[in-house]
Amino acid sequence: MAVIRCGRRQFDLNLITVEPVLFLYMIGSFLTYPTFQAFVFDKICIDSYNKTFCTSLQNKTFQEDHKTEEDYVQSQTSYWILKKNVVELVPSCLLVLFLLGSWGDKVGRKLPVILPSLGATLSSIVNLLLSIYPSSKVEYVLIGAVVNGLSGGFPALLMSVYSYVTHIADPANKTMRIGILESMTFFAATVGVFVSGVMLDNTSFVFVFAFISGSSFLGMLYAIIRLENITANTTRPEGEGICTYWCLSSIKESGRCVMKTRQGKRNVYIFLVLIIFIILVIGTSCEIDVLLLYTRRAPLSWSQTRFGYYKGLENFTRSLTLVTVLPLCRKLRDTTLGLWGLASKIIGLVVIGFSTQTWLTFLVVIFAMFQGFPAAVVRSLMSSMVSKGEQGRLFGLVAAVESVASLLASLLFNQLYPASLAFFPGFSFLLAAGLCVIAAAIMLWLHLDQRSLVDYNILQDDQTDTDSVNRQSNSCVTVVSEDLGEDGVKTSQVTGGPDQI
Repeated sequence: MAVIRCGRRQFDLNLITVEPVLFLYMIGSFLTYPTFQAFVFDKICIDSYNKTFCTSLQNKTFQEDHKTEEDYVQSQTSYWILKKNVVELVPSCLLVLFLLGSWGDKVGRKLPVILPSLGATLSSIVNLLLSIYPSSKVEYVLIGAVVNGLSGGFPALLMSVYSYVTHIADPANKTMRIGILESMTFFAATVGVFVSGVMLDNTSFVFVFAFISGSSFLGMLYAIIRLENITANTTRPEGEGICTYWCLSSIKESGRCVMKTRQGKRNVYIFLVLIIFIILVIGTSCEIDVLLLYTRRAPLSWSQTRFGYYKGLENFTRSLTLVTVLPLCRKLRDTTLGLWGLASKIIGLVVIGFSTQTWLTFLVVIFAMFQGFPAAVVRSLMSSMVSKGEQGRLFGLVAAVESVASLLASLLFNQLYPASLAFFPGFSFLLAAGLCVIAAAIMLWLHLDQRSLVDYNILQDDQTDTDSVNRQSNSCVTVVSEDLGEDGVKTSQVTGGPDQI
């Protein structure tokens, strides 16, 4: 057994499973976000004006003298980013709902991890070819989006890696494991976004898209070689056709994860946590779709390199708190950590919205450093309310909801941002902050309503029998109740102690 020791702490390297896949995929993704936006911005600007004009547009004084032209290019860039998101997210949503989530539960969790990395590799190769031939039409950027969408894309990868980890994780450290997995996204963002500006300013679009292709390919190769094809040991019922088993039942079973009757208020909790998650996705989409354009215009007038420095620092502090502070807070309730993180995110969005100077914007790196907590908390809470045999369907549904929320957020902010330029460019960030206040209010209600529960983890399958539960927790448990769900999976609910949802 390979173990890393640091003082009294130790970490078993065998616990590393899908984390490198997510890390390598997300390096490519966070390199893609600013690179693709800058690529489309340059292509539209050159097609509308000329290369000399577009180069001069990076100068702050020139921007102020040609504000109309800059706003036009920004609006058109926002429009094409919206079209790309629609073309990418719609097939991703359908594929996750109809196939990949169900495949993970019924066949194995390995293929759903591999497929998104394959799609990302092919999509980046398409963008690489377009950058080699700069005279190509801007419409061709949608080809890569279609390829990525048909592979399941980002929603499918999140569904697959989180269902994989929650399937194998011990309920006692599930939130910590999810937090570490969540931190992979932000560590990758630190590397990806931090170097994206330097890469673009010192190399070319061709080099960056080639780097992205290589990163995604390495993640796919690692998944093929390293990951086991774990299953939930489900079988197809007798007399049920293949089409019904894969398509119709997948949709029905995904819906049942939320709608089927469960003990206590679990249905209500799943629904409310899902609303919090949707709001978090909307707030994140605002930053992804708007922030580069917002910081590129006057009065900030950031270069690609400065934007990369900002996002790199922000994501580094966010990931660092997930792997250092979150494990130290295991004795705190999940809802407490969620409220802490939401407050951090709200403050960060408000500061960005009112920022007119670079130093003030960079303070968000400190103010919003705990904003990674809520996503880890809500994923842990949702996974703890269903059985192992439902993890893929649950995260498939979550990924589909995330796709729809991202799409709606893109529709909202890519229309709202150009419209708000005339009266208050930071309005989009304040709106996102207001929505996060609603999420915090819901989280506070959950925190107060669940104060009497010890542990909301579902003890699944035959992993832990009732006697073991009583022996391990008799100091704080007053009731152990069992429930035979509609899918035939026996679950147990432990109630009566102090501090966990």
